Amino acid sequence: MKKLIKNYDIGGLKELFVELGEKPYRAEQVFSWLYKEKVNTFEEMTNLSLDLRNRLKEKFELYTFNILEKQISKDGTKKYLFDLLDGNAIETVLMKYKHGYTICISTQVRM
Repeated sequence: MKKLIKNYDIGGLKELFVELGEKPYRAEQVFSWLYKEKVNTFEEMTNLSLDLRNRLKEKFELYTFNILEKQISKDGTKKYLFDLLDGNAIETVLMKYKHGYTICISTQVRM
């Protein structure tokens, strides 16, 4: 079973890349692609060699939530239905207030 690459912090990624025989700076590149550029595939990490991208794809899952449904109410509240890795879905609601935002994430899945 593939591991989720987003489960690693930068230190864990550096250790991982050393174990893979890569330089630690590669972890910083991947971290940037994941959290700054917000890519959805390893193929988009164009400053990595094709060989490294293929090895990452073989060993790791680069999972991003897909939005199955999105609803916006008159007051600006946004409700999302996201798919999960196992085919189930969770609901999330984002509400804006004067003091900031509140987000509610379901802890039960919809099958």
